Amino acid sequence: MKKIILSLLITGTIYSINGQQLGQYSQYINNLYLINPAAAGAEEGIDINLGFRQQWVGFDNSPQNYYISINSPVNLGKATLVNPSLRISSTDLESSIENNSLKLKHGIGGYIAADNYGPFNRISGVLSYAIHLPVAKKFHWSFGFNTGISNMNFNQNDITLINNTDATFTTFTANQNQRTNYLDVNAATLLYNKNFYFGYTANQILQNKIYFGDTPTNSKLNIHHFITGGYHFKINESVKLSPSCLIKYMSPAPLSMDYTLKVSIQDKYFGGFSYRNGDALIALLGAKFNNMFRIAYSFDYTLSGLADYNSGGHEIMLGINFNK
Repeated sequence: MKKIILSLLITGTIYSINGQQLGQYSQYINNLYLINPAAAGAEEGIDINLGFRQQWVGFDNSPQNYYISINSPVNLGKATLVNPSLRISSTDLESSIENNSLKLKHGIGGYIAADNYGPFNRISGVLSYAIHLPVAKKFHWSFGFNTGISNMNFNQNDITLINNTDATFTTFTANQNQRTNYLDVNAATLLYNKNFYFGYTANQILQNKIYFGDTPTNSKLNIHHFITGGYHFKINESVKLSPSCLIKYMSPAPLSMDYTLKVSIQDKYFGGFSYRNGDALIALLGAKFNNMFRIAYSFDYTLSGLADYNSGGHEIMLGINFNK
């Protein structure tokens, strides 16, 4: 039995290192900045978002993710072309301040995120910068990066052993420094106008080694590749349809793809569905109030082999935009 328990522990560790190294969010469509630092400053105004995700409800110590993010444009360039600006992460992605000039602009931002899974947790603090270039009529092409410090922690007190003198577990934790800090860098690019966006992000570029105490392991933080894109169709004066896709890849893990179809009504309410291949079917709901506040909720219905052992996942996001 003790070998089974330890095998599950080590398997979970390897899965966390080689599989799900970054937090997973179903609400990325409402806060693109969280997965693409080149989106910092793409919106007008100061945009603040808070999010929480509970995955695999029913499992003890199942993954949980929290974050608070903020980003804003810093308009230093002069107007060059005329075009409305894009609203990427709000419920009306294509809404804008009409007659605003398409211009060279800069964006700044940052976020604090916490990822918890079993006895492991990571807290990250990140700062971002992006430059938005007017490359053609109606289009911006932005380049951005973020950098910050992450703290990885393993709490062996959260592990329950049948045999408290398990020699294998003692060896496994003997050199474990419970807190490890590391510096990381992510880089991204984003091409967009008021109805379209397409972006790429490379996460964990430094590929830091994983350490237990002062001893390096054979594992590292692998580069995660995110590709995302979407288009916004105006069906009539009240209804807008927004299909989008997020592709995530990290070797040697399988390719993950999220397909989303969202419907916005009167720029105030939205609903839709996402499908994550081999993992979940996701329902989305949300609303915006006074052109300033917004709330979004999603429910993940598990489709994988874990479906019999959990009751899905929940995610909620609260946002506010200070737009003068």
